[in-house]
Amino acid sequence: MTYTLVTLILVGIILLFWLYKILCNFFCRSVCLWRDKKSDSLIPKEATILSIKTIKEGRKPLLELLLVFENLSGFPIHRKVRVWNSQPFLSRLHADDKISIALNKSKRPKDPIFLATGTCDVSLFLVLACCVKIMVYVTVCYLLIGESLNRIWDSPDRFECIFSTSEIPEIFLILLGVILLLHFLLKKIGWMETGLTRSQKWDLLYYGKGTSATIKECKDTGTKIPGGHVLQVTYVFEDERGHIFEGSDKKMVSALEKISLTEMDRLEIMYLPNNPFISKLTENLETPDMSKFINPLFLVVVFVFSAVVIGLFSHLVFAPTPIP
Repeated sequence: MTYTLVTLILVGIILLFWLYKILCNFFCRSVCLWRDKKSDSLIPKEATILSIKTIKEGRKPLLELLLVFENLSGFPIHRKVRVWNSQPFLSRLHADDKISIALNKSKRPKDPIFLATGTCDVSLFLVLACCVKIMVYVTVCYLLIGESLNRIWDSPDRFECIFSTSEIPEIFLILLGVILLLHFLLKKIGWMETGLTRSQKWDLLYYGKGTSATIKECKDTGTKIPGGHVLQVTYVFEDERGHIFEGSDKKMVSALEKISLTEMDRLEIMYLPNNPFISKLTENLETPDMSKFINPLFLVVVFVFSAVVIGLFSHLVFAPTPIP
């Protein structure tokens, strides 16, 4: 029964993984927000809309707002947020308008910006809809696994022979290999950040203060991007107490900027007031986080392989005719 047990374990891991994702997706957005409101994790702020860009047209267009507001240390920062405009005919959003937002400290290191700062009551309809969807998923999984176990129990030797020649373990290993390869490549080119790096970036952006730094040294990293190069810049700056600190960060520049960049140039940086040894270039902090695109990419890859594994398992177990 070795191959049968391995196959059932792999299928069970896949089903439990997607159950976990469903629970996170349905409940974290509403229940966790209500919990954070009760625990005073939401810090109200007033933001100014600098520009509005329509990402998707329709009855409820998707808008991208460029906002400027003060972070938790009182320093102005720029962030882009996307929002569905449920009532576009009211024309409520305009450039230079003031809107109320909140920063959810418990979301660290994820995006903490929350646009609605009023009541955070949990919608009964939403909870019921979430429960129904979860019950449907659990019921389908129960029927799939229950009926499969009954058939396997009736003919264990036959299914052991079937699973011994199936491609399910190989597909699972391919999935694992693809994920590890993507992780390695994305980390190699700098698109995959570690947990510590993301936390430091979050702290700098939402707790940091900005100042002007003087370039001390520039080194070419040898990495080329379309239209430019990546430089390792070492800089010195003065904190709010007048102490001098040194930091370094990577800067993407064009060929002309690389030639004109001198040690007398100054760059805008942000540092932590309680630990000025941690600092980064402001332009690197305010650029969109690639993790929001990478995580969906991983989920798409996992979903495709999961669908293949579950489909193959169902075909092997519920085939209308015996499989030789």
